[in-house]
Amino acid sequence: MKNPFRFWMTGGAAMILAALSGGTRAMGTDDRPVHSRVSRYSVNDTVTRIEASALRHGLTVMARLQQTAPHGRAERETFEPRLVIVLESSQGGTPVSMDGPNETPALLLSVTVRQGEGGTTEVWFSDGTFDELPDGMTPEVRHDLADLPSLVDEALAFESDSEVPEVTRLVVLQA
Repeated sequence: MKNPFRFWMTGGAAMILAALSGGTRAMGTDDRPVHSRVSRYSVNDTVTRIEASALRHGLTVMARLQQTAPHGRAERETFEPRLVIVLESSQGGTPVSMDGPNETPALLLSVTVRQGEGGTTEVWFSDGTFDELPDGMTPEVRHDLADLPSLVDEALAFESDSEVPEVTRLVVLQA
């Protein structure tokens, strides 16, 4: 993957809202690779499980954002609800990158959950890998980004007898 034009860490709600204002970066509409998973759980249960898994991996939930984003072709465009979980790295703050001077900022440590076709629950997140460490990215943040797929996989694994703990949300914003 190419290296970003700009990279920084943020803890500000305003930056998070700005990064999500386009509503498409976590859903794979740019040329940054994304991962996707299908969850057997409802949207709300999936979000709760991802947040609990993040805590077990040493990450905290910075924000849970409800968002409505365009979906489909222009002539049949609809607006679908999504929940975006923004995670705080183990070093504090969340990593943000831009691919060019006029590009929308991408929240690299975030997970998008939406209701998919046929009642499934879809989970999307950015790849977050780079050819070289961008200036300002610590090895710990790089580890947090590399751990995101296993964090999500752990959250979506079937556990028949265990309960998922309730997670305290730091911020809930409407985008």
